[in-house]
Amino acid sequence: MKTLLFISSNKMLGQGLSAAVQSKSELGFLWAAQLNYPQAIVGVDIFHADVVILDVVDQVDVELAVEICRSIRQNEQNIKILLLVRPEQAVVRKVAVDTKNAGLADDFVFYDSSLTYLLAKLEAL
Repeated sequence: MKTLLFISSNKMLGQGLSAAVQSKSELGFLWAAQLNYPQAIVGVDIFHADVVILDVVDQVDVELAVEICRSIRQNEQNIKILLLVRPEQAVVRKVAVDTKNAGLADDFVFYDSSLTYLLAKLEAL
């Protein structure tokens, strides 16, 4: 079983995703959440994360998200990182693409994607 760590400040989104992931036991994910960006790296260590969903809410959070990705990659090369991105802001979209292309994240999914698509991305990681 793989540990899936959700990093976000959005508790409601986390609860919804948790219910969705736990309802699909065939995916083999154990859910954990870190609802405090400054403690994200500690959460990765404490929960022994195999996969991280990093919620990139807006321009304010985007640079912090890149730094979190960079720290995870420096410490744990084998952890898979999926960015969850709002599509409305061009700057955030560009940073998501650049972060993936730089190898700091494995992939990204937009907020307006279906739950089925998000789960398929997680399973593919």
